[in-house]
Amino acid sequence: MGRLEAAPRAFWTRSSPCPKSTAVYASGPDEPKKATRERDAERTRTELINAAWTLFSTRGFAHTGVREVAELAGVNPALVIRYFGSKEGLFRETLERADISPILRGDRRRFGADLMAAVLGSQEDSVSPLAMMMLSAADPMAHAASVEFFQTKLIAPLARWLGPPDGEGRAARISILWTGFLTNWKLLPIRSLDQAHLASTRRWLETTTQAIVDEGEA
Repeated sequence: MGRLEAAPRAFWTRSSPCPKSTAVYASGPDEPKKATRERDAERTRTELINAAWTLFSTRGFAHTGVREVAELAGVNPALVIRYFGSKEGLFRETLERADISPILRGDRRRFGADLMAAVLGSQEDSVSPLAMMMLSAADPMAHAASVEFFQTKLIAPLARWLGPPDGEGRAARISILWTGFLTNWKLLPIRSLDQAHLASTRRWLETTTQAIVDEGEA
């Protein structure tokens, strides 16, 4: 497989590469002349995280190896250990790069519709944080990292955005709705959620999600 060209799409965003910086390595006096080499550490880290995102989300933690991540990113496997310490470190940092905040900056009155539109668009690749977490749940470390991420990066910011009354409880209900939907749509697909039958479920999910958001306006 060649170098990964673009980050997988997700209904929340991930950090983009930092502006390119370079380090120049010159040959020693007794060595043959070599072409100047550039190493952009941040770009390499981002490529590894993008590759890990794809593989963890489609194979899970246990069935993804460091060499496979490096091959998809187009880099040396040793760089995974250099930048992340281990496969476990790479998993945690891949989760940490997810960011739900963009979806919370929209119009509250359209949150249900906007979330559905974003999720439908992002799932074309079958790549998502939910898939990454669920497919990796059998591994104790990946499970613990996923539970921590879900609470701190999804439920907590959503609860703060929802506000009173019972923002955390409402965030949990939205989570239950969407994890159930995504599980039965992509991970354990059922016929009633195929393309021919999705429209009615989409309308219900948008309406129910929006009703939970609007409880704070009552």
